Amino acid sequence: MAAAINTVTVTSRTVFGNKRIVIGYINFTASTWTLGGLAFTGNNVGIGGIDYMIIAPGDLQYFYDYTNGKIDAVLCGTAGSNDVQVAANGATVSTGNVYFMIIGYGKG
Repeated sequence: MAAAINTVTVTSRTVFGNKRIVIGYINFTASTWTLGGLAFTGNNVGIGGIDYMIIAPGDLQYFYDYTNGKIDAVLCGTAGSNDVQVAANGATVSTGNVYFMIIGYGKG
C-alpha cells in the first residue's frame, strides 16, 4: 500500500498583511512513500493557494514541490552520498504527525 495523507489538522490561522498563515499537522498512513509525492494544495487547509510551506522534519526530510503541488520527501545522505528521493529507496513513512506552517492567499 502506498503512503497517503490520513488527516490534515489546522491548529491556528491568522492574517498577516494580505497573506494567510496556517499552522497545523499532517498525519500520514504508515507505508511506502509514493513516487513523486502526495498531492497537497491550499484547499487542504482552506486557503486559495500556497506561496510558501515549511514542513518540520519527521522520520524523513519533507519538502513542498511548488511546481507540482505535492509534498515529497528525501532520505538524508550519509557521509559521501547524496540525498535520495525516498521512493527510489523504498523507504516507509511511520504513522505520526508532521508539522507545517503555510503562508498563502485567498479564501479562508
